[in-house]
Amino acid sequence: MWETCQTYEHAELEDGLFLDEVQAENCTAANWTALREQLIAPRAPLVRVRESCNGVSQVIQEAASNGCHTLPQAAGASFVDVPIGKAVTLHAAGDCTGDSVTVDTDTNLCETSFGSGASANDQVRSFRVQDVEVLPSAHRYDCAGDESTCVKNNNNASKLGAINTKHTVKVVRIALDGRTTPALSTIQNTIRGVYRDFAVASRGQVSLEFTGSQTVQVTSSNCTTAKNQARQKANSSAFLTVFVLPGGMCSTSNAGSRSVFLKGTLARDYAHEIGHVLGLAHSNVRDPSTGQVRSSADSSSFMSTFSADNYNLPQLHWLGWTKKEELVGINSAIDNNGSTEVTLRPVGTNDDSTSSLPLGAVWEIPGTDQRLFIAVPKPRLNGTNQIEGGTVFAYRAPKCVGCTGMAMGTMQMARFGPKSVNEHEASGLFLKPVGYTSSFVQEGGKSVEVFTSVTLRIRK
Repeated sequence: MWETCQTYEHAELEDGLFLDEVQAENCTAANWTALREQLIAPRAPLVRVRESCNGVSQVIQEAASNGCHTLPQAAGASFVDVPIGKAVTLHAAGDCTGDSVTVDTDTNLCETSFGSGASANDQVRSFRVQDVEVLPSAHRYDCAGDESTCVKNNNNASKLGAINTKHTVKVVRIALDGRTTPALSTIQNTIRGVYRDFAVASRGQVSLEFTGSQTVQVTSSNCTTAKNQARQKANSSAFLTVFVLPGGMCSTSNAGSRSVFLKGTLARDYAHEIGHVLGLAHSNVRDPSTGQVRSSADSSSFMSTFSADNYNLPQLHWLGWTKKEELVGINSAIDNNGSTEVTLRPVGTNDDSTSSLPLGAVWEIPGTDQRLFIAVPKPRLNGTNQIEGGTVFAYRAPKCVGCTGMAMGTMQMARFGPKSVNEHEASGLFLKPVGYTSSFVQEGGKSVEVFTSVTLRIRK
């Protein structure tokens, strides 16, 4: 289905909605054209007010725009869905007046109070939607008109502000008689490990706070039914709710809105599904000789099905985890001179560096809404995967102006070693290594080459 429908051409199709339609048997040859247009149509993130104290109860009202919204006279609000990047002020009176409380995560109003201390449950009469306040940061920047090498991040500024902060996380362990689910302590330890990596990759912008944990008992072994039962019992108020499933209940892990459902405790599964919540889609690979596309096969990113050390460079940029000087646009140099040379340092863990070398070169692909990111994912071979140190990757990624949902998917277009003597084509450019710097370290009686830079000549 993935290859037949070519969903990899539209990352919006991989945000869970497409899979929902497939499972509902709506993705057929007869209605695919209409369904595809419906799925890829831009969708504004919605604030939803619900009637009961959980995120699957009946929706009373939806709001797509900022501003004041008044609830129906007899409505009793008990839960509010808040998209990442938005804040909602709930008011006890109409026209956004009276007692209030502001929330910026999905919130269970049965456990929420107004500023006065009075319960907010069933007492909300209006609400105001606004963007999250964005604090200054070297990782959130603008490109001036005369900065020809500046690579703009088109992710929404308020969303970047909401992503790059402390993440409150609630863990929900789903139990079913006759099935085994990992212990809460095991789950929490895995999440801590993932967030230690996030703290490094985000340069200290992202941190973790557990807001609670619970075990919920479900009665059905059906994957969808059990998930709904768990959500009804969780009543979570958090940036992210992590549900861990009993073994053998569901065939895959998945994510949607601010929740992830995991079928195991592999750290890569956590990083992959949390990536979806943060707006990342899958990291795919295109074979340059055949044109065949392999889904989620780019092992340089957590957003694949393979072990990885990090997200890839287009995704790190989208998350706001790179600085202006760490990416260099090459269109002007190539347009003016026909070619250019760039020296790149490896991405590695994306820790903050004193190096003046950029992490990547970026080509705005003419006549498209796509970019080509050229990067070196790893300084050296390690035990995570078989990507050798100094290997160069070229990724096609959307510019993503106005994107919402799980939008930043990538396509690996080329991959080659730093000592290659050939040119390699990717999206109309020809790339050739012309130099590198490296040294050797001894580990376990073996000599391991560690790269600190790779120089490329790039031409049209």
